Amino acid sequence: MKSIRKTDIFDGESVDQLAQRIIDHLLQWRCLDAFCDKQILTILDKTESTLKPLPAMLQIEHPVTIFGDIHGQLDSLIRYFDAVGYPPKVQFLFLGDYVDRGAKSLEVSLLLFCYKIRYPHVVHLLRGNHECMKMNRLYGFHEELARKRGTRMWKRYQNVFNELPLCARVGQKILCMHGGISQNCTSWESFRNLKKPNTPKTCDEGLQVDLMWADPTQDKCNAFAINQQRAISVVFGEKALTDFMKKLGLSLIVRAHEVSQDGFNFLFNRKIVTVFSAPYYCGNDTNCGAIMHISPSYEISFTVLRPRMIQTSENADVVRQMENNYKDLMAKSPDPNRGRHLTPAPIPVQPVSIPPLLAPVAPGPPIQIPPLISEMVEMKK
Repeated sequence: MKSIRKTDIFDGESVDQLAQRIIDHLLQWRCLDAFCDKQILTILDKTESTLKPLPAMLQIEHPVTIFGDIHGQLDSLIRYFDAVGYPPKVQFLFLGDYVDRGAKSLEVSLLLFCYKIRYPHVVHLLRGNHECMKMNRLYGFHEELARKRGTRMWKRYQNVFNELPLCARVGQKILCMHGGISQNCTSWESFRNLKKPNTPKTCDEGLQVDLMWADPTQDKCNAFAINQQRAISVVFGEKALTDFMKKLGLSLIVRAHEVSQDGFNFLFNRKIVTVFSAPYYCGNDTNCGAIMHISPSYEISFTVLRPRMIQTSENADVVRQMENNYKDLMAKSPDPNRGRHLTPAPIPVQPVSIPPLLAPVAPGPPIQIPPLISEMVEMKK
Protein backbone atom coordinates (compact mmCIF):
# COMPACT_ATOMS: atom_id res chain seq x y z
CA MET A 1 0.00 0.00 0.00
CA LYS A 2 1.36 3.42 -0.99
CA SER A 3 2.22 5.55 2.02
CA ILE A 4 0.80 9.05 2.32
CA ARG A 5 3.42 11.79 2.58
CA LYS A 6 3.05 14.60 5.05
CA THR A 7 2.58 17.08 2.20
CA ASP A 8 -0.12 15.14 0.36
CA ILE A 9 -3.73 16.35 0.51
CA PHE A 10 -5.33 15.25 3.76
CA ASP A 11 -8.94 14.14 3.96
CA GLY A 12 -10.83 16.82 5.84
CA GLU A 13 -7.93 19.30 5.83
CA SER A 14 -9.16 22.90 5.88
CA VAL A 15 -7.76 25.61 3.62
CA ASP A 16 -6.32 27.33 6.70
CA GLN A 17 -4.44 24.15 7.63
CA LEU A 18 -3.14 23.80 4.07
CA ALA A 19 -2.05 27.45 4.08
CA GLN A 20 -0.15 26.95 7.33
CA ARG A 21 1.60 23.85 5.97
CA ILE A 22 2.68 25.79 2.89
CA ILE A 23 3.97 28.63 5.08
CA ASP A 24 5.98 26.23 7.24
CA HIS A 25 7.39 24.45 4.20
CA LEU A 26 8.37 27.64 2.39
CA LEU A 27 10.11 29.06 5.45
CA GLN A 28 12.11 25.87 5.90
CA TRP A 29 12.78 24.71 2.33
CA ARG A 30 12.21 27.82 0.16
CA CYS A 31 10.32 25.81 -2.48
CA LEU A 32 6.89 24.39 -3.33
CA ASP A 33 7.95 21.11 -4.91
CA ALA A 34 6.10 19.12 -2.23
CA PHE A 35 2.71 20.63 -3.14
CA CYS A 36 0.61 19.72 -6.16
CA ASP A 37 -1.19 22.07 -8.55
CA LYS A 38 -4.55 21.29 -6.94
CA GLN A 39 -3.31 22.52 -3.57
CA ILE A 40 -1.90 25.73 -5.01
CA LEU A 41 -5.09 26.40 -6.97
CA THR A 42 -7.03 25.88 -3.73
CA ILE A 43 -4.95 28.66 -2.13
CA LEU A 44 -5.57 30.93 -5.12
CA ASP A 45 -9.32 30.33 -4.90
CA LYS A 46 -9.36 31.15 -1.19
CA THR A 47 -7.19 34.24 -1.68
CA GLU A 48 -9.51 35.56 -4.37
CA SER A 49 -12.57 35.05 -2.18
CA THR A 50 -10.77 36.77 0.73
CA LEU A 51 -9.79 39.80 -1.38
CA LYS A 52 -13.03 40.15 -3.35
CA PRO A 53 -15.11 41.92 -0.64
CA LEU A 54 -12.34 44.45 0.06
CA PRO A 55 -12.68 48.00 -1.32
CA ALA A 56 -10.10 49.56 -3.64
CA MET A 57 -8.90 51.70 -0.70
CA LEU A 58 -8.15 50.03 2.63
CA GLN A 59 -8.32 51.72 6.02
CA ILE A 60 -5.48 50.55 8.29
CA GLU A 61 -4.52 51.66 11.77
CA HIS A 62 -0.94 51.94 12.99
CA PRO A 63 1.43 50.47 14.11
CA VAL A 64 2.23 48.90 10.76
CA THR A 65 5.32 47.81 8.83
CA ILE A 66 5.33 48.66 5.11
CA PHE A 67 7.05 46.73 2.32
CA GLY A 68 7.89 48.12 -1.10
CA ASP A 69 8.75 46.04 -4.18
CA ILE A 70 9.85 42.44 -3.49
CA HIS A 71 10.07 41.09 -7.07
CA GLY A 72 10.45 37.40 -6.36
CA GLN A 73 13.29 37.73 -3.84
CA LEU A 74 12.10 35.13 -1.33
CA ASP A 75 15.28 35.05 0.74
CA SER A 76 15.13 38.82 1.28
CA LEU A 77 11.46 38.63 2.31
CA ILE A 78 12.23 35.98 4.91
CA ARG A 79 15.23 37.93 6.19
CA TYR A 80 12.96 40.89 6.86
CA PHE A 81 10.55 38.64 8.75
CA ASP A 82 13.46 37.26 10.77
CA ALA A 83 14.52 40.80 11.63
CA VAL A 84 11.18 42.35 12.64
CA GLY A 85 8.82 39.44 13.33
CA TYR A 86 6.27 37.31 11.55
CA PRO A 87 2.50 37.64 11.22
CA PRO A 88 0.41 37.85 13.33
CA LYS A 89 2.81 39.49 15.81
CA VAL A 90 3.40 42.36 13.38
CA GLN A 91 0.89 44.06 11.09
CA PHE A 92 2.18 44.34 7.51
CA LEU A 93 1.18 46.40 4.49
CA PHE A 94 2.68 45.33 1.14
CA LEU A 95 2.67 47.90 -1.66
CA GLY A 96 2.77 45.47 -4.58
CA ASP A 97 5.21 44.11 -7.17
CA TYR A 98 5.55 40.68 -5.63
CA VAL A 99 6.34 39.02 -8.97
CA ASP A 100 8.66 39.39 -12.00
CA ARG A 101 12.40 40.02 -12.18
CA GLY A 102 13.37 37.64 -9.35
CA ALA A 103 13.57 33.85 -9.54
CA LYS A 104 10.93 32.97 -6.93
CA SER A 105 7.85 35.00 -7.73
CA LEU A 106 5.60 31.96 -7.29
CA GLU A 107 6.99 31.28 -3.83
CA VAL A 108 6.87 34.94 -2.73
CA SER A 109 3.29 35.49 -3.89
CA LEU A 110 2.02 32.21 -2.47
CA LEU A 111 3.69 32.83 0.91
CA LEU A 112 1.96 36.21 1.12
CA PHE A 113 -1.35 34.75 -0.04
CA CYS A 114 -1.15 32.07 2.65
CA TYR A 115 -0.45 34.71 5.29
CA LYS A 116 -3.43 36.69 3.99
CA ILE A 117 -5.62 33.60 4.36
CA ARG A 118 -4.36 32.87 7.88
CA TYR A 119 -4.34 36.47 9.15
CA PRO A 120 -6.62 38.56 6.92
CA HIS A 121 -6.78 41.50 9.35
CA VAL A 122 -3.00 41.66 9.90
CA VAL A 123 -1.57 41.16 6.40
CA HIS A 124 -2.68 43.70 3.77
CA LEU A 125 -1.77 43.35 0.09
CA LEU A 126 -1.97 46.13 -2.50
CA ARG A 127 -1.61 45.86 -6.26
CA GLY A 128 1.50 47.00 -8.08
CA ASN A 129 1.91 47.52 -11.80
CA HIS A 130 3.52 44.07 -12.12
CA GLU A 131 0.32 42.47 -10.85
CA CYS A 132 -1.16 43.43 -14.22
CA MET A 133 -1.27 40.85 -16.99
CA LYS A 134 0.58 42.87 -19.62
CA MET A 135 3.54 43.31 -17.25
CA ASN A 136 3.91 39.85 -15.69
CA ARG A 137 3.46 38.34 -19.16
CA LEU A 138 6.73 39.99 -20.25
CA TYR A 139 8.98 40.37 -17.21
CA GLY A 140 9.41 36.87 -15.86
CA PHE A 141 6.34 35.60 -14.03
CA HIS A 142 4.74 33.98 -17.08
CA GLU A 143 7.97 32.18 -17.96
CA GLU A 144 8.47 31.07 -14.35
CA LEU A 145 4.93 29.71 -14.03
CA ALA A 146 5.10 28.00 -17.43
CA ARG A 147 8.27 26.25 -16.32
CA LYS A 148 7.18 25.34 -12.79
CA ARG A 149 3.41 24.78 -13.06
CA GLY A 150 2.00 25.61 -16.50
CA THR A 151 0.29 28.58 -18.11
CA ARG A 152 -3.12 27.60 -16.75
CA MET A 153 -1.94 28.60 -13.29
CA TRP A 154 -0.55 31.90 -14.60
CA LYS A 155 -3.97 32.72 -16.03
CA ARG A 156 -5.60 31.77 -12.72
CA TYR A 157 -3.25 34.16 -10.92
CA GLN A 158 -4.59 37.11 -12.92
CA ASN A 159 -8.04 36.67 -11.35
CA VAL A 160 -6.44 36.97 -7.91
CA PHE A 161 -4.40 40.03 -8.89
CA ASN A 162 -7.58 41.71 -10.17
CA GLU A 163 -9.00 41.65 -6.63
CA LEU A 164 -6.06 43.36 -4.94
CA PRO A 165 -6.83 46.82 -3.48
CA LEU A 166 -5.00 49.81 -4.98
CA CYS A 167 -4.23 52.02 -1.97
CA ALA A 168 -4.46 52.23 1.80
CA ARG A 169 -4.93 55.04 4.29
CA VAL A 170 -2.99 54.59 7.54
CA GLY A 171 -4.79 56.43 10.31
CA GLN A 172 -6.13 59.67 8.86
CA LYS A 173 -2.99 61.40 7.59
CA ILE A 174 -0.89 58.86 5.62
CA LEU A 175 -1.80 57.52 2.18
CA CYS A 176 0.01 54.52 0.67
CA MET A 177 0.03 53.12 -2.85
CA HIS A 178 2.44 51.46 -5.27
CA GLY A 179 2.84 54.28 -7.80
CA GLY A 180 1.75 57.79 -6.97
CA ILE A 181 -0.91 60.47 -6.89
CA SER A 182 -3.36 61.40 -9.64
CA GLN A 183 -4.97 64.48 -11.12
CA ASN A 184 -8.09 62.30 -11.43
CA CYS A 185 -8.59 62.49 -7.66
CA THR A 186 -10.66 65.42 -6.46
CA SER A 187 -11.63 64.24 -2.95
CA TRP A 188 -11.82 61.20 -0.69
CA GLU A 189 -15.03 60.40 -2.53
CA SER A 190 -12.89 59.59 -5.57
CA PHE A 191 -11.23 56.82 -3.60
CA ARG A 192 -14.47 55.56 -2.09
CA ASN A 193 -16.00 55.28 -5.57
CA LEU A 194 -12.92 53.66 -7.07
CA LYS A 195 -13.41 50.20 -8.56
CA LYS A 196 -10.70 47.57 -8.76
CA PRO A 197 -9.75 47.14 -12.44
CA ASN A 198 -10.34 43.63 -13.75
CA THR A 199 -9.21 43.89 -17.39
CA PRO A 200 -5.94 45.04 -19.03
CA LYS A 201 -7.82 48.05 -20.46
CA THR A 202 -9.19 49.28 -17.13
CA CYS A 203 -5.73 48.88 -15.56
CA ASP A 204 -4.58 51.67 -17.89
CA GLU A 205 -7.34 54.17 -17.20
CA GLY A 206 -8.17 56.92 -14.72
CA LEU A 207 -7.14 57.05 -11.08
CA GLN A 208 -6.18 53.38 -10.96
CA VAL A 209 -3.37 53.63 -13.52
CA ASP A 210 -1.73 56.50 -11.59
CA LEU A 211 -1.97 54.66 -8.27
CA MET A 212 0.04 51.83 -9.85
CA TRP A 213 2.37 53.80 -12.15
CA ALA A 214 2.84 57.52 -11.34
CA ASP A 215 6.26 58.87 -10.27
CA PRO A 216 7.40 62.03 -8.46
CA THR A 217 9.90 64.14 -10.37
CA GLN A 218 12.29 66.95 -9.50
CA ASP A 219 12.55 68.08 -13.10
CA LYS A 220 10.93 71.30 -14.27
CA CYS A 221 7.44 70.04 -13.52
CA ASN A 222 5.34 71.67 -10.83
CA ALA A 223 2.06 70.04 -11.77
CA PHE A 224 1.38 66.83 -13.72
CA ALA A 225 3.02 65.79 -16.99
CA ILE A 226 3.12 62.71 -19.20
CA ASN A 227 5.46 60.05 -17.87
CA GLN A 228 7.63 59.78 -20.96
CA GLN A 229 10.13 57.41 -19.38
CA ARG A 230 7.50 54.75 -18.68
CA ALA A 231 5.20 55.71 -21.58
CA ILE A 232 2.20 55.41 -19.25
CA SER A 233 0.57 57.48 -16.49
CA VAL A 234 2.11 60.74 -15.22
CA VAL A 235 4.92 62.35 -13.30
CA PHE A 236 4.14 64.98 -10.68
CA GLY A 237 6.08 67.80 -9.09
CA GLU A 238 6.11 69.32 -5.63
CA LYS A 239 3.26 71.78 -6.23
CA ALA A 240 0.97 69.02 -7.52
CA LEU A 241 1.84 66.91 -4.48
CA THR A 242 1.34 69.79 -2.03
CA ASP A 243 -2.05 70.66 -3.52
CA PHE A 244 -3.13 67.01 -3.47
CA MET A 245 -2.12 66.55 0.18
CA LYS A 246 -3.75 69.81 1.27
CA LYS A 247 -6.97 68.85 -0.51
CA LEU A 248 -7.11 65.52 1.35
CA GLY A 249 -5.59 66.68 4.65
CA LEU A 250 -2.57 64.36 4.40
CA SER A 251 0.81 64.53 6.11
CA LEU A 252 2.75 61.87 4.18
CA ILE A 253 2.56 59.80 0.99
CA VAL A 254 4.24 56.36 1.07
CA ARG A 255 4.88 54.65 -2.25
CA ALA A 256 7.18 52.09 -3.92
CA HIS A 257 7.77 51.52 -7.67
CA GLU A 258 11.31 52.94 -7.99
CA VAL A 259 14.70 51.55 -7.03
CA SER A 260 16.41 53.49 -4.24
CA GLN A 261 20.09 53.05 -3.51
CA ASP A 262 19.43 53.42 0.23
CA GLY A 263 16.23 51.35 0.17
CA PHE A 264 14.15 54.46 0.88
CA ASN A 265 14.14 58.03 -0.37
CA PHE A 266 12.32 61.17 0.79
CA LEU A 267 11.39 64.01 -1.58
CA PHE A 268 9.77 67.44 -1.40
CA ASN A 269 10.59 68.36 2.19
CA ARG A 270 9.67 64.85 3.38
CA LYS A 271 6.14 64.93 2.06
CA ILE A 272 6.63 61.69 0.13
CA VAL A 273 8.81 58.63 0.67
CA THR A 274 9.68 55.80 -1.73
CA VAL A 275 10.24 52.38 -0.12
CA PHE A 276 12.00 49.68 -2.15
CA SER A 277 12.44 46.31 -0.45
CA ALA A 278 14.46 44.28 -3.00
CA PRO A 279 18.20 44.60 -2.23
CA TYR A 280 20.73 43.88 -4.96
CA TYR A 281 17.87 44.26 -7.45
CA CYS A 282 18.06 41.91 -10.46
CA GLY A 283 21.51 40.80 -9.33
CA ASN A 284 23.24 43.79 -10.93
CA ASP A 285 22.15 46.82 -8.90
CA THR A 286 24.09 47.78 -5.78
CA ASN A 287 21.04 49.08 -3.93
CA CYS A 288 19.96 48.36 -0.39
CA GLY A 289 16.43 47.23 0.41
CA ALA A 290 14.29 48.68 3.18
CA ILE A 291 10.97 48.36 4.99
CA MET A 292 9.27 51.20 6.84
CA HIS A 293 7.81 51.12 10.36
CA ILE A 294 5.07 53.42 11.62
CA SER A 295 4.78 53.21 15.39
CA PRO A 296 1.65 53.76 17.53
CA SER A 297 2.81 57.36 18.05
CA TYR A 298 3.62 57.93 14.33
CA GLU A 299 7.36 57.48 14.76
CA ILE A 300 8.94 56.59 11.42
CA SER A 301 11.89 54.20 11.16
CA PHE A 302 13.38 51.82 8.62
CA THR A 303 15.00 48.41 8.62
CA VAL A 304 17.57 48.33 5.83
CA LEU A 305 18.97 45.16 4.26
CA ARG A 306 22.36 45.68 2.74
CA PRO A 307 23.89 43.27 0.21
CA ARG A 308 27.49 42.31 0.76
CA MET A 309 29.76 41.08 -2.01
CA ILE A 310 33.01 39.17 -1.59
CA GLN A 311 35.63 41.39 -3.20
CA THR A 312 37.58 40.00 -6.14
CA SER A 313 39.91 41.60 -8.66
CA GLU A 314 37.01 41.72 -11.13
CA ASN A 315 34.44 43.44 -8.88
CA ALA A 316 36.69 45.62 -6.71
CA ASP A 317 35.30 48.87 -8.17
CA VAL A 318 31.69 47.75 -7.59
CA VAL A 319 32.45 46.78 -3.98
CA ARG A 320 34.05 50.17 -3.32
CA GLN A 321 31.03 51.90 -4.83
CA MET A 322 28.70 49.88 -2.60
CA GLU A 323 30.70 50.70 0.53
CA ASN A 324 30.65 54.42 -0.31
CA ASN A 325 26.90 54.27 -0.84
CA TYR A 326 26.35 52.78 2.61
CA LYS A 327 28.47 55.08 4.77
CA ASP A 328 25.69 57.58 5.42
CA LEU A 329 23.20 54.82 6.27
CA MET A 330 24.95 53.59 9.41
CA ALA A 331 22.59 54.67 12.20
CA LYS A 332 21.37 53.52 15.54
CA SER A 333 18.10 51.62 15.60
CA PRO A 334 15.18 52.49 17.91
CA ASP A 335 15.32 48.79 18.85
CA PRO A 336 18.99 47.76 19.38
CA ASN A 337 18.08 44.07 19.25
CA ARG A 338 16.21 44.18 15.94
CA GLY A 339 18.15 42.33 13.29
CA ARG A 340 21.24 41.82 15.44
CA HIS A 341 21.17 38.06 14.93
CA LEU A 342 21.33 38.53 11.17
CA THR A 343 25.01 39.44 11.11
CA PRO A 344 28.02 37.40 12.22
CA ALA A 345 29.69 40.45 13.73
CA PRO A 346 28.50 43.84 15.04
CA ILE A 347 28.23 46.58 12.43
CA PRO A 348 29.84 49.90 13.37
CA VAL A 349 27.22 52.59 13.78
CA GLN A 350 27.24 56.34 13.85
CA PRO A 351 24.36 58.76 14.29
CA VAL A 352 22.78 60.32 11.25
CA SER A 353 21.47 63.85 11.62
CA ILE A 354 18.08 63.97 9.90
CA PRO A 355 15.60 66.78 10.55
CA PRO A 356 12.18 65.91 11.89
CA LEU A 357 9.51 64.81 9.42
CA LEU A 358 7.08 67.67 9.09
CA ALA A 359 3.38 66.96 9.10
CA PRO A 360 1.28 69.72 7.51
CA VAL A 361 -2.36 68.97 8.08
CA ALA A 362 -5.84 70.25 7.38
CA PRO A 363 -8.13 71.30 10.27
CA GLY A 364 -7.40 69.47 13.50
CA PRO A 365 -4.32 68.91 15.68
CA PRO A 366 -1.10 68.14 13.76
CA ILE A 367 0.54 64.73 13.89
CA GLN A 368 3.91 64.89 15.57
CA ILE A 369 6.35 62.60 13.77
CA PRO A 370 9.72 62.39 15.55
CA PRO A 371 13.06 62.41 13.70
CA LEU A 372 13.64 59.60 11.28
CA ILE A 373 15.86 56.76 12.47
CA SER A 374 17.18 54.06 10.18
CA GLU A 375 18.75 50.69 10.95
CA MET A 376 21.39 48.88 8.92
CA VAL A 377 21.22 45.10 8.65
CA GLU A 378 24.02 43.57 6.61
CA MET A 379 22.95 40.89 4.17
CA LYS A 380 25.20 38.42 2.39
CA LYS A 381 24.60 38.00 -1.32
